[in-house]
Amino acid sequence: MTVAADPRPVNVVVDLPADLAADVEQVRAKDPDFLGRAIQYALARQIIFEELVMKESNTP
Repeated sequence: MTVAADPRPVNVVVDLPADLAADVEQVRAKDPDFLGRAIQYALARQIIFEELVMKESNTP
């Protein structure tokens, strides 16, 4: 598993349907850090899942 010893910002551009984009903009206006935390959470879950799958596939 990778540990974020030296975090750095990354810009992500996503094309969303207009109504969803409006909702995202509202969330960002209310809590600017929320989307970053949500993405970090989702990526952490993905990494853990992949590690568990790899561990299980290596188990005899």
